[in-house]
Amino acid sequence: MIMSGFRVWNIIVALLIVVTGGLAGCSPQTTTARGHDGYCASTDQNSVTVVIDFADLGPEPRIGCAYDLPSHATGMDALAALGITVTEVANTPMFICRIDGRPSPDQIIPIPGNDSYTETCVNTPPTQAYWTYWSASEGGQWTYSITGYTAHEVVLGGYEGYRFDHNQAPAQTPPDVPPIHPPS
Repeated sequence: MIMSGFRVWNIIVALLIVVTGGLAGCSPQTTTARGHDGYCASTDQNSVTVVIDFADLGPEPRIGCAYDLPSHATGMDALAALGITVTEVANTPMFICRIDGRPSPDQIIPIPGNDSYTETCVNTPPTQAYWTYWSASEGGQWTYSITGYTAHEVVLGGYEGYRFDHNQAPAQTPPDVPPIHPPS
């Protein structure tokens, strides 16, 4: 039996609809993780305090608590629990380009050799203007993560930190907020 090209195309499209429609019902493991503004408290189970230091992008650092995290939760899980939006670099997935819309697409970020640089989120940002990722235990020191936020497991009871590094010397400056719960 010979089918016309049009008929074959219709069958392929119908199969794609069935397959992708079936996949739409599949979803990654759901979590009950939630979040609130401010530092985590002793009543926040399976939690991590998240610090986002926008540095000279403004505003002041944002601090939130992601809690009821599943075992092996990642930095991405903690940000999602807090409702923090992340834009990744198109050509380097899992590399953060924007957090909560910063830097905005039209925000000028002067860097050496380019006084009118703006972040397009297409290519990996330059080392003079990018988001760094950190972690720490309570009362410890910030440690720069060489693993991306999608794979790095959070330290429950500890801290996750993000800082926008802009023309820093030395490079990779940790968040300005120390990883310690302030006294009440």
